[in-house]
Amino acid sequence: MKKYVLLIILLLMIPITVNAETATNLSKKSTYRINNLRTNKLNDNSYKTYNTVNAATEIEISSKQDISHIYIIYELNSQKGILKTKYDTIILGSNGFLHEYQKLSTPVKNLSIKYSKSVKISEIRVYSTGDVPSDVQIWKRESKTDLMVFSTHADDEVLFFGGLIPLYLNQGKKVHVVYMCRHDIGRFKKTNRLHEQLNGLWALGVTDYPTFGIIPDNYSKPSKKTPKEIEKTYNVAESQLIQAGFTNDDIVKFDVREIRKYQPKVIVGHDDNGEYGHGQHLVNNRTLKDAVRMAALPSYKVDNLPAYIVSKLYIHLYDKKNWTVLDLDKPLSKYNGKSAYEMTKLGFKEHQSQQKTWFPGWLNGKKNEFTKATQIKSYNPMYWGLYYSAVGPDVNKNDLFENIVSNESTDPISEEIGMTTFTTTTTTSEKRQNIINSIIRRNKERKDNNVMMSIAVGLFTLVVIFYIIFKKQEV
Repeated sequence: MKKYVLLIILLLMIPITVNAETATNLSKKSTYRINNLRTNKLNDNSYKTYNTVNAATEIEISSKQDISHIYIIYELNSQKGILKTKYDTIILGSNGFLHEYQKLSTPVKNLSIKYSKSVKISEIRVYSTGDVPSDVQIWKRESKTDLMVFSTHADDEVLFFGGLIPLYLNQGKKVHVVYMCRHDIGRFKKTNRLHEQLNGLWALGVTDYPTFGIIPDNYSKPSKKTPKEIEKTYNVAESQLIQAGFTNDDIVKFDVREIRKYQPKVIVGHDDNGEYGHGQHLVNNRTLKDAVRMAALPSYKVDNLPAYIVSKLYIHLYDKKNWTVLDLDKPLSKYNGKSAYEMTKLGFKEHQSQQKTWFPGWLNGKKNEFTKATQIKSYNPMYWGLYYSAVGPDVNKNDLFENIVSNESTDPISEEIGMTTFTTTTTTSEKRQNIINSIIRRNKERKDNNVMMSIAVGLFTLVVIFYIIFKKQEV
């Protein structure tokens, strides 16, 4: 008898794993009506089709099986609405997410949706009871972040910043992506790229909803990668910006708002040469550098957000002799042994509109032969330069978070701008003020230098003019 009791106890001690059932997509077998008229555009599994639903118009969805989850994909922008069932009244659109998920408290076979304003909807997917599939995006907004990626376009975050996101998500870091451009405005308007942005980030494991940009996509590129041609390209990009109704100051203000709102420890930005010379990459690079400085100045007002000092700013490919080199090829536990580089390739696949460009060959090899990030021949996302640090210089140069303690105060203890470091032993408030004063002094010195340069150029021009006039008189 004792043997049987012992056996039972041992059996009870063995852990039993119960796999939760995956929810079934019921959309295809469900009936969708808008004002009592049937529509198939909301459940055809396509971003290319959509319904325009007018204000107060009722959308009705009925299914033979119980519905537990709702996943709405808006065409352009979400709107405030109400989802009603026998048991629930759920406010929609309050978070502003382009892809919105809602869970019902009690499963039902019928539900209705109404919006307060006209809205374009690509898909409304309904799912049965169980865990929703991994492609259902359940976004949230974090109040703070560890790493902030300033990407110019949809896809730059998985190309020239490729690997950064999965590498640091694997370490438990919070990552927030800020885009400079918005792809649903301007002459290169492609609304599908908004969905590609979200799908790509979700494939990498990002759950913090990104910040979409404010300026339209545009294009300019130098004929040669010389300083003179790069500067010409920047000037073209700046003029395109003005033609679109924006200035560099608008972008700086936009960047400062995001920096102060999310208070990142580390920020990463584009190459000084715009990687392959893209004019908007150049604009993003220069405005970001200004924004990091301005974010620290209490006198620079944006939405009553307090001044904030970023701990570190890295620029892609900056200062080659002192590169911080990231290992993007090691297996990552969060991704079942896949590397950051392998995850980046999966993220880029979600950018379907870009698959016929030169980017796939650059990232994967012309014959899909690349298996490691080290094989990328140009603009390699492994290489980063420390442009600014408030926590001292890197020594090991293999981690963007070197010298940053996870639970440290957001008040840095030292500063490095232009690779010149100073460290103080004063109080936190004094340290903060010293850093701010240093930034103000540098800005003033830069302005003074610009004024002196302008005066020098003006005097030189006058000398040349007088010389020409004098020579003509001699003749």
